[in-house]
Amino acid sequence: MGIMHRCYQRGVPEVNNTIQLRMLNAAYACMLPVARLLLRAGITYQQFESVAKRAFVREAANDPDSRGRPTNTSRIAVKTGLSRKDVKRLRELTAAEIGSSAGSRADQSGPPARVLHAWHVDKRFIGKNGKPRDLDFQDDEKGFCALVRAVAGDVPPGAVRTELKRAGAVLELEDGKLRAIKRYYVPGSVDEKAITVMSGMVFPLASGIAHNSDPSRTSGGFIQRYAFSQTLTPEAVDRFRGWSRDQATRFIEQMDDWLAQNEDQAVVRSVDGESPYRNAGIGVFYYEGLSAEDAVVEPQLCSK
Repeated sequence: MGIMHRCYQRGVPEVNNTIQLRMLNAAYACMLPVARLLLRAGITYQQFESVAKRAFVREAANDPDSRGRPTNTSRIAVKTGLSRKDVKRLRELTAAEIGSSAGSRADQSGPPARVLHAWHVDKRFIGKNGKPRDLDFQDDEKGFCALVRAVAGDVPPGAVRTELKRAGAVLELEDGKLRAIKRYYVPGSVDEKAITVMSGMVFPLASGIAHNSDPSRTSGGFIQRYAFSQTLTPEAVDRFRGWSRDQATRFIEQMDDWLAQNEDQAVVRSVDGESPYRNAGIGVFYYEGLSAEDAVVEPQLCSK
């Protein structure tokens, strides 16, 4: 616990008790792969922070007081630690932006994305054909360095160039000039399946945990079980990976057959447009790698 405490606590407010510390460390461990996915998609911390704030405000607003009254702005501010002004603004944004791309009203993208955008729209860096010009790197007036300074402040132009080349958005020509070959910055090869799995598996899993841990719930708990070992040999892991895949596939196919047989084929919508049906499902996942506890204290993830 001492190591975990030192790792998480550096630079953040002190937590009140052991339960909070353990919850924060668990959340930190879960955020590591989420951060990896977001970075791979070119999403910045500012964009994530905007989404996280709205999530906190929305959930706090959905929690009525002891007498069942709706939660007001002041109480949400107390629970979330945000200012009343922020809460009011975020509640208005949440109502207006459900279903839209989060944070799209303000440019919270990182330097590479801003550089690419300006390269395609700023007249200083566009040719007569309306397309981005090939830019000399060192040109301080109309070159790449000038472009970076115009939209990214004191970020080193060389670092931006390296990242854009790595993302396949910029090509360095034989004469040393830089050519923009993509309009949008996506640093990694983003698998669309990852987005589907986050919505279809991570969301229900986290929602189930929140449901099961709710002391005021009036319905039964959701099944959440897992089998995990930390002492398998590499050969055993290989065997388990294949065997568990076969068993899980067979199980999910049985569940899918049952759901198909019990679905209402004549889908009906109520007069007000709301569906009288409920969502239900079950998921199975495989994992090998660090445990959440180990992920928090791994040397490469937490500096001494």
